[in-house]
Amino acid sequence: MNKPAFLIFSVLSLTTGIAALLFERAGIELSVFVIVLMALFTGLVAAVVYAKRVKRLIKQIIASAKKDLQVYNLPYSSTPGMDDIESVVQLIITKAKESEEQLFRNINDIKQIMDSVDIGVLVVNRHGSIVYANEFMKRFSSLGKDLSGIYFLDIIRSYEAEAMFNSVVAGTTPDQKDISLFTPGEKKFSLRMKQIAYCTPEICYLMTLRDITRLTQAEAVRQDFITNASHELKTPLTSVIGYLEALQENYNKEFADRAHKNAKRMQRIVDDMLVLSRADRGAAEFTLRDVSITDVIAEIQPLISNEIERMHQTFTVTIPESADTVYADREALFHILLNLIDNAVKYTGEKGTITVAANVKDTGIEITVQDTGAGIPSNELDRIFERFYTVDKARSRALGGTGLGLSIVRHFVLAHNGRVWVESTLNKGSTFHFTIPKKK
Repeated sequence: MNKPAFLIFSVLSLTTGIAALLFERAGIELSVFVIVLMALFTGLVAAVVYAKRVKRLIKQIIASAKKDLQVYNLPYSSTPGMDDIESVVQLIITKAKESEEQLFRNINDIKQIMDSVDIGVLVVNRHGSIVYANEFMKRFSSLGKDLSGIYFLDIIRSYEAEAMFNSVVAGTTPDQKDISLFTPGEKKFSLRMKQIAYCTPEICYLMTLRDITRLTQAEAVRQDFITNASHELKTPLTSVIGYLEALQENYNKEFADRAHKNAKRMQRIVDDMLVLSRADRGAAEFTLRDVSITDVIAEIQPLISNEIERMHQTFTVTIPESADTVYADREALFHILLNLIDNAVKYTGEKGTITVAANVKDTGIEITVQDTGAGIPSNELDRIFERFYTVDKARSRALGGTGLGLSIVRHFVLAHNGRVWVESTLNKGSTFHFTIPKKK
């Protein structure tokens, strides 16, 4: 007999004795006393059975709790009776609080991650009201830091975005679209929408907004480059093929010379494209060291001396010792100066003057290449550094230009964290400036 049953039996025995005495004094018959006694005995048996069932149930609860506590590696100390249950309950409550705190920490970590990415993230309900916005969208918006409850079109002002949201809510495609937004200048963004189970109990939608302006511009430049390169190569290639076909029928020195000239032009275009490819890769391709500008110009002069003599031009170099050494990639500096000096020689008339100078500036060494040529129209100045752009295409081809020289100059200068610009007056000449870091 367990302790609770023993206590119940003792109480019932005492109660029975007292009841018998009372019945005897009151003159109540023995049969009534027997009935009362049987009722008390029945209650005792029921109490014992119930106590055993309760004890068995408690054991099951404790066993289940122990198993759950082992999963979380929580300590367990056995104590008898109801104290055992209380101990288990306290441990479970402690674990629940720890789980809640961990959940809040995880949510904060996720929010910090979302706030650190350079992509806009919005969560909206089925009515389009904002439930969550990351830091990117808060900066993107002009409506303050708290965007909760605001209609998403007040942030992403685009009828295309509204049409896309309606189609996603309706369960139709598309779920991705490139849109234009004014912020205040026009920019291109990739907008994605997807249904998620973020909100309870209603459905929510995740929107991501990624700035693809530079990617779009780069793609446009790539397409233009391919088109222009194909065109620039096609013209001399067609000429070469035509002259070679004529030579197959009857040898003609003039045809052979022209075919050779056009083949050399194609070679120059391919060479410049390879140089431009290196310029595009930037500083990662550079070997930076102290380089003498005078030494580089001395390497260039034999390449242009014949043309300078033929045109009776004057070539002058004015570089003081204090400005002669720069911290640069020698090959890149060679291509920068070669293209600027070669352009000056080609576009400066007979008996013209080309001057290369350098000066020390706060931002580095500023190098200038000045000529007394025909100059460049003011409306063309902003475009001359574009690939394959020439002011006079016919004259450029006649002089052997590829249209890539100034683009190579710009890319190499920018890769050195420098700056390049031009000043020009029609019929008086042009001056190209660029800056490059000082010696270490």
